[in-house]
Amino acid sequence: MKILMRMDGRGYKSYKLLLKERYKIGRINLSFRKIQSDPFAPPSVLEIVTPNTLKGYPQVALEDLLHRVLYKNLRKVSKKRGEGRSGEASVPRPSNSILKRSSVKVTDENIAVRINVGLPSRRRRILATEAIELIESVLKAFNSSLSDLKGSIEEHSKVYLVFNEIRNKLGRLKLVAFVGNGSILPRACHYCEEPLKGAVPFESPTSMKVEIETKFGVFEGMGVPKGVTTVIGPAFHGKTTLLEALAKSIWPHVKGDGRELVVTSKDFVYVRSEDGRVVKCVDVRSFIELPNSDCFTTLDASGATSVAASFQEAVEVGSNVIAIDEDYTATNFLFLDPIIGKLYRTRTIRTLSEQLSSIKDKGISVLLIANASSQVLVQSDKVIYMENYSPEDLTERVKNEIDVNVNAIEYSKPSSRIIEYVPPKKLKRRGLEIISPGWSAPLDFHTNPHIVEEAQVEFIAKFLSKKFSGKLSELDLPHPWDLCVTPNCSEVRTYEIAYALNRCEGIRVMKLTNI
Repeated sequence: MKILMRMDGRGYKSYKLLLKERYKIGRINLSFRKIQSDPFAPPSVLEIVTPNTLKGYPQVALEDLLHRVLYKNLRKVSKKRGEGRSGEASVPRPSNSILKRSSVKVTDENIAVRINVGLPSRRRRILATEAIELIESVLKAFNSSLSDLKGSIEEHSKVYLVFNEIRNKLGRLKLVAFVGNGSILPRACHYCEEPLKGAVPFESPTSMKVEIETKFGVFEGMGVPKGVTTVIGPAFHGKTTLLEALAKSIWPHVKGDGRELVVTSKDFVYVRSEDGRVVKCVDVRSFIELPNSDCFTTLDASGATSVAASFQEAVEVGSNVIAIDEDYTATNFLFLDPIIGKLYRTRTIRTLSEQLSSIKDKGISVLLIANASSQVLVQSDKVIYMENYSPEDLTERVKNEIDVNVNAIEYSKPSSRIIEYVPPKKLKRRGLEIISPGWSAPLDFHTNPHIVEEAQVEFIAKFLSKKFSGKLSELDLPHPWDLCVTPNCSEVRTYEIAYALNRCEGIRVMKLTNI
């Protein structure tokens, strides 16, 4: 690090010279991918590459575990070494989900990591000795991480492989989700990932129990079948907890989370009402009867129009499993009381309950929490009653005891849009929001259960910093490592990018075509 000693005492911008250098220490190669402009600015990025000596493990599982161990070890060496962010050494705090990230990339030949480092200074003058100490401590943390993960990589890989093996068998078993017996679904608090201590372990009703064989053994649990599944039960007894666990289990969970054996289809999408959201030329004719329903556009959607748009946007991108919770969804979108309906001379909403059978016939499964509608219950292929966080199959009882006529109407899939998106000049992430001076409101991901960590919002922000033109169903998402120079990004699905684009003020719809 002789170049750093030559910089000692010089102005902070001299750190930029490090971008031109490549360093080799034994079998490790070092380089800087980014140099911060100021000690108070977001930190620089150090990239470390070493030969891969951990072969034979699933790439994503190995990358994810290395990120977790590195996060813990870097916290031990990160300390103040001057002003601003001088001395910082970090990667983002991981959630309990196993994800691809921009912090680690494993190939057959190499293991590469990117780490945020705050290059030290005082009065904006380079502190070379402190900078060398920082880099040496980061290298030590990296080497320790490679050693530390060896004790848990087998179990971490197993959790990841079991999840994917179960997911790959859902279609063959005509299921859209699986909840393993013994799973702990409740969380310690609303925004916590830790399982609730003393929570009731999940146990499948006998009539819905399935056994899924994997190379790691046979796993028993509740299979959620294709079609319409409705969850009912008293308040505070686990209905929303079950739905949220399913929504978050589009991603595999780490050992100890409690949801390791909760698995949903990769095309599972949760929708809800979002009063005031932006809607750009979405075909909502199947739900909304207004003059512009074939290209519904508004900057201030209502509860019913917002969830209608979200439902159709999910189908447009390719979802065939949609989840809805009545607590967060406009009632007039879900159903209309037949007695009250007789008072109407004009109707502008065609309810979900009227179209459930047709939606199922179109190959779309719906998972609903719907206590208040007998019309929904009689059309359900499965009715699950939740009490004390324990499920009971009430399907046969509903068929025998409830006799309700349903005004069934045809569901129509939305037209597919060709959109054009032009990013604003300035765009950045703020927590679980993306903000821009060019927008009247931020893009907010707080209510999207598929977003489980801020690094996913960072990925979306980076994607939105570039132009896009085409169909949302044809989005091609890069690996986070290839999109982001920093270690601050985590993977999302096409559905989360579409979620963001559909709420952007900067999109234009160029053309409508049939799906």
